[in-house]
Amino acid sequence: MVDFTLTDEQRALREMAHDFAVKEIRPVAWEYDKDGTWPQDIIEKAWELGLMNSHIEEEYGGAGAGYLDGCLIEEELSWGCSGIQTSLGCNGLATAPIALGGSEEV
Repeated sequence: MVDFTLTDEQRALREMAHDFAVKEIRPVAWEYDKDGTWPQDIIEKAWELGLMNSHIEEEYGGAGAGYLDGCLIEEELSWGCSGIQTSLGCNGLATAPIALGGSEEV
């Protein structure tokens, strides 16, 4: 049987992402939806906290976290606003294939 119990680190990461969604995303999400503007300030704060591109190895500027950790982050940020989470998470669509199949030579 597979054990789906989260580690203490994963629970802390999920809580940090949820707190970020509560404090930084939810209060202003409607403004970005209404104005159709880019949430640059939220993106910069999320980057500083390591909530973006968490799957990238530390040697390349990422957090070096696993893909499950990234899913936990994205789930909580989506709770804040799925549109803003998409803005935060879309970089992973390009970086994941590079991280998996790239090389120093290329």
